[in-house]
Amino acid sequence: MNGSNNGVNLMVLMRLQPINSLLEDQIIELAAQTQEQALLAGRILFKEGDTNTDLIYLIEGEVEIRPAEGKPYSIKSGSSESRRPLSDHSPHRCTAVASSPILYISINSDLVDTMLTWAESASSENEEVIMSGSDIINIDTDGLKNKMQHSPNFRKLPAANIDLLLEKMEPIRMNAGEVVIRQGDEGDYFYVIEQGEALVTRMIDETENNEESVDMAHLSEGSTFGEAALISDSPRNATVSMQTDGVLLRLNKENFLTLMQDPAQNWINHDEAVDNIKKGAVWIDVRSATDFNKGHLPGAINIPMNEAHRRAQDLNADTTYICYCQTGRRSSAAAFILSQYNLDAKVLKDGLPSLDTDVEMMTEAS
Repeated sequence: MNGSNNGVNLMVLMRLQPINSLLEDQIIELAAQTQEQALLAGRILFKEGDTNTDLIYLIEGEVEIRPAEGKPYSIKSGSSESRRPLSDHSPHRCTAVASSPILYISINSDLVDTMLTWAESASSENEEVIMSGSDIINIDTDGLKNKMQHSPNFRKLPAANIDLLLEKMEPIRMNAGEVVIRQGDEGDYFYVIEQGEALVTRMIDETENNEESVDMAHLSEGSTFGEAALISDSPRNATVSMQTDGVLLRLNKENFLTLMQDPAQNWINHDEAVDNIKKGAVWIDVRSATDFNKGHLPGAINIPMNEAHRRAQDLNADTTYICYCQTGRRSSAAAFILSQYNLDAKVLKDGLPSLDTDVEMMTEAS
């Protein structure tokens, strides 16, 4: 068995849950930064009580799972069980020991959940949105979301604000050679390149008689720029000019800083959620149908985040709904959407790991 030095095989990731729900370019990105790791027989992969939140998958070999309660059992590579993380909880509720030499991968769970949120948000609308100002500009919202999710800036964006971001952005046409922002100016907008290419340059000596500059970076579709001056409240540290004709989306400073903050939402802990359920509230599981069918809370209905707009109109305005997912990220976005339809939507804080119950044992007969 040999670990890969160039990232894990793409087809391996495409078989794993919930990674197989991601967009293809997201899976390619994960594959490039994920390495197979080897472990000898008899060695411990992780222990009960460990707080590592990474998703750990068995790629080759066999692992014995020793739960805190109940009998040990084995998972072999290639089995249906090996397509899911060996543990979905933090702290871990079991110990995993290599029964044979194994290969495994470990993937940051927060990154995967962020990608899932963007993927489901991108698939929630399939139509082009027409935005008008001095002229009419067509923006493909799905394509734009697919581009934006690669940006570290947008990965920090609260999930509930993804759709609001596009609503607040203003499209502008730019010509080749036109300066978008100039070094030394006050920061006023954050930009996304929807169409075209731009060049980032910086003056190496800003004296009056020296205008020499150096090229810093080339920006293409989906690239973002301009946030540093907004966050630090300092002058622009570089000049960005268009290399081609194009379309930019810009967000003013006030909206940028507001959208980077979590919106006020009704977060509730496990005990509060259970009390609400006893009073007639209903669970909404916003995970994929595959995860829902694998196991869900009693009485829960499945409304994946990308279906929230469509399904909201069928829900009862007199009922309280408690949204949950694995971490709280997707459920907060879904709850925010439902609240826009005047529904009483709450969010389970910290997601399913906050519950003491093994959700996989709760699958209800259909």
